[in-house]
Amino acid sequence: MTRRSEAEEWMAMARRLLWIGSYTPDSEPAGDGAGLQRVWLDQQTGELADGGTAAAVSGPSFLASPAHGRLLYAVNEKGAGGLTGFAVDDQAQVRHLATVATDGKSPCHVLVHPEGRHAITANYADGAVSVHPLGVDGAPAAPARLLTHTGSGPNPQRQEGPHAHNVAIAPGGHHLLVADLGTDELRRYTFAPHAVDPVTDAGVAAKLEPGTGPRHIAVHPSGHLFVAGELDSQVHVLRWDETAATATFVTALPATAGDAATNFPSEIALANGGRFLHVANRGADTIATFGVGDDGATLTLLGETPTGGACPRHFARVGDHLVVANQDSGTLNVLTADPAAGGVPRDSGHRLAVPSAACVLPAP
Repeated sequence: MTRRSEAEEWMAMARRLLWIGSYTPDSEPAGDGAGLQRVWLDQQTGELADGGTAAAVSGPSFLASPAHGRLLYAVNEKGAGGLTGFAVDDQAQVRHLATVATDGKSPCHVLVHPEGRHAITANYADGAVSVHPLGVDGAPAAPARLLTHTGSGPNPQRQEGPHAHNVAIAPGGHHLLVADLGTDELRRYTFAPHAVDPVTDAGVAAKLEPGTGPRHIAVHPSGHLFVAGELDSQVHVLRWDETAATATFVTALPATAGDAATNFPSEIALANGGRFLHVANRGADTIATFGVGDDGATLTLLGETPTGGACPRHFARVGDHLVVANQDSGTLNVLTADPAAGGVPRDSGHRLAVPSAACVLPAP
């Protein structure tokens, strides 16, 4: 066997595999995507290369993987929701393990618990949260628990009932937090992954202002929570109390300097050890970058960067690059953010056509 040259070894190290989820013709909502796709990112230049369709799975609008990267999970976002698990080999090929019903409607988010025993999905249409045991091979099983909820909000079109949108692990690691867009709440579940019944308690950790529409949560090392308000176009800061298992409101800032009435924030994520917070704005079609104070609670808007496409549903920070999934324009766009230059991204000029792109998951 011929040994690779140093240049070839360097090129292999510089490339990072990205898993891309999309909306497909049979998903709800329907899209033009092919399913689960592979994309390669050159971490030096920001250039993207199409790696082809990995699996023609239905509606993989959100993806998750454990830290070791040998497993991959995709929601199947449609009325009768599903969760699909794959095994991943060293050549970035996937093998279907199982597809199971979530017993909820329109799952839009999945979290793999760090213990590796469960995958938890948020079902948007009916607000249910499904807890799936994972087999020894990683295959998802039918839900062991289906956590339902009731309530509504003041927006009759978007908040007629509960809409679970995101599941996160609270500071301390003992609770699951669910952003419920329909009820303006952060729901709380005590979670013990080694127990026969992992969920032992349920409650409301925080009630946000009516009409907030909490969508996604970012957890800061200081114990503060940053919540993207999809309906009020604000970033909400809360302080988590582990003893009480509640979150107290601290402050809220506009997610964009543009028109809040036509802007709907989506993904929110921390970078550089919690120094920066990025928020995707659909409507303004920007990534807003905030500096995070040493206390973990103070946010300062540093700038906004156009994403180069329409409707940035999701993004992922990969080194000094942000790869943005612009759903409506069907593109992946790469922004470059140099922490030494202030952390505000700039357009790298690199983009790739991916119809109905919905999620970017860097392989571990």
